[in-house]
This record gives sequence, structure tokens and C-alpha cells, in this order.
Amino acid sequence: MNNIKNAVALSILLVLSVKCCLARVDDYVIREHAGGLAFPKSMTLLPDNSLLISHKHGVITRVTSEKTQKEFSLSLPELYSEGQGGVLDLLVISGFSESHHMTSGELLISYSKGTAEDNRLAIVSATFSFSEGITNLKPVFEVNDGKYTPVHYGGKLLKLPEGGYLVTTGDGFDYREQAQVISSHLGKIIGFTLDGQPLPSPAFEEAPYVYSLGHRNPQGLVNFNGDIYQHEHGPDGGDELNLIVKGNNYGWPVITKGLDYSGARISPFIQYKGMENPLVDWTPSIAPSSMAVYAHTAFASLENTLLVSSLKAQHLFAVYEAANGWKAVPIIDQLETRLRDVKVDASGNIWVLTDGENAKIFKISPS
Repeated sequence: MNNIKNAVALSILLVLSVKCCLARVDDYVIREHAGGLAFPKSMTLLPDNSLLISHKHGVITRVTSEKTQKEFSLSLPELYSEGQGGVLDLLVISGFSESHHMTSGELLISYSKGTAEDNRLAIVSATFSFSEGITNLKPVFEVNDGKYTPVHYGGKLLKLPEGGYLVTTGDGFDYREQAQVISSHLGKIIGFTLDGQPLPSPAFEEAPYVYSLGHRNPQGLVNFNGDIYQHEHGPDGGDELNLIVKGNNYGWPVITKGLDYSGARISPFIQYKGMENPLVDWTPSIAPSSMAVYAHTAFASLENTLLVSSLKAQHLFAVYEAANGWKAVPIIDQLETRLRDVKVDASGNIWVLTDGENAKIFKISPS
């Protein structure tokens, strides 16, 4: 019996020792790949190892593996780029095959459109070629709520393995109660097809575009081991990582650990019947900005983790499920600037896009 107890104790110790060492990154090299990028919002890796950068004021920059840069203008209908608005995210939906020497492909582009008095999140499809830039713009979807605030758009795009797409939408800041109103598109994750229709078998017959509700300002959105994970900004505290299930309610503004920026309490509840609690709560806030799946062995300790970039904390975090719950560990902190986006290439290198009027791209590789 003692031998069995000792074996069990040893097994537990081994599991814990593995988990405690997971997500440590000690030996790496950081190289600057590009600079002089004005107010970028997102970064997309292409099969030829070039990158597409979206800029809030209506520009896409292609940065090649040789570090050359070329800008292309985006003539988006009614682009509204004040505040947190502008061109938000790019998603490759077809083309750009390196094996077939394809230098063009199809994109989805999320952006804010309208005026100061009436603006909203919109999505278009477009063709992008290395020589001609953007052509063949077609409207796909826009949220049903106009607002007068230039903040909390969301806009992160995700392709579903079973077909169709998701996009995150923010609550518009002054409209936070709409996150709980099923007929509103604010504070939701929206499901749609390329022809602008809702996904089949919606969770809510009366609101067929709504995939999930109760979100504040959702940013990162990824498919990880067959599940959908999302993170969002809380107010002062209460940033969250969530496991997204169709039809679920994620609580904002009824449940939150964050405070209003004035210091006032937003809600007395941190849990409520029928509402989901986060896997990870960041209080104080880190301001999570983007997320990528790390499924490679180049950094063996990061395999099967989520990488989360942050604006306020200025760190890159690894998030993983441990024996006693989900953990978030800072792994890269010496860039000492706001981090806007993170991506992982086919070789397991990590790419980080910084924020601001003179942003840079860094490549992080094993040393």
C-alpha cells in the first residue's frame, strides 16, 4: 500500500513539476524586422513569409521576408478612423498559395464606418495582389446598431473549421447594457457567411447572427484544439479569457471584477446564474490586444499554449491549462512598449507587432 501511495505522490509531483516549468522561455533572440509603421491594428502572415499590416487610417503594408515595405491604399466605404476605429483586422480566406506561386488572394477586412454621430463595425471582402493591392471590394456584413462613440469596436475575425466566420463586436462603451440585449449586435460574437447571411442552426432564432453575448470589448479570437477562445478588455480590471460556446452569455456588465474608471462599482456580482465565468481574470488590467495558438516545438515549453499580447502590461503572456486551473505567465517583457498583435509562423517563430505612430515588427526565434 505504501508503494502505491508513493507512486501516486511521485506522479503528482512529476505533473506539477512539468506544469511549473511550462511556458518558460529562456533562450531566444529578438530581431527587429520592420519599423516606421503608423498606427497599425493587425498583422497577417502569408505563406511566402511576408506580412500584411492593417493601419487604422486605411492603408495595408506588405512587408517581405527581405524586409522591404510597400503600402497600398484602401478605399473603404465611409471609413471612420477616429478614436479606436479604422481598419481593424485582416483575414485570409483563400489564395496566396506558395506552392502554386500565387501572389494574390481573398481577404476579409473589418473596419469602422460612418460618422461621429452614427458609426458601426462593418466587414467587406476583397482581392489583394502583391502588384495591384486591393480590388473587388464587396460588402459582407455590418452591425445593426449605430453609435456616437469612437471606441469598443471589437473586429477580430475567425474562420470556423466547419465553414462560416465569426467576428467580435464591442459594446460601444456608453452602450454597455446592449451587451445583454439579444436583438442588439453590440457586445456580441457574431456568426456570418461570406454572402452576409447568419450561420446555419443559430443559437437564437430571434437573433440569428448572435453566436454569444455579454462581451465588453473583445479582441483575441482563436480556434485552439477544436475549441474557440476569446479575450476581452474589462474596465479598470476584469480583463478576461473565455471559452466560447455558441449560445452562452459571458456576463458583461452584470458580472465583472472590474471597476468603472471613476472607481465606482459597476456590478455587485462576480457570478450569476446562466452566465459564464472567465477561465482567466486579469485584475489589474493588462489590456489584452491579440492572441495566437502556439502548436510548435521550436519553443518546446510553449507547445499547446495561447500567446496573448498586451497593451498596458507591455508583455507577451503564455496562457495554458494547469492541474489547478488556467494560468497566464509573462514570457517576454523586455520590449517595453505596447504590443498590438502576435502571430506564429510555420517554423514556430513568434512575430510581435507593437503599437503607435512609429510601430515595429519583431521576430522572436530560439537562440
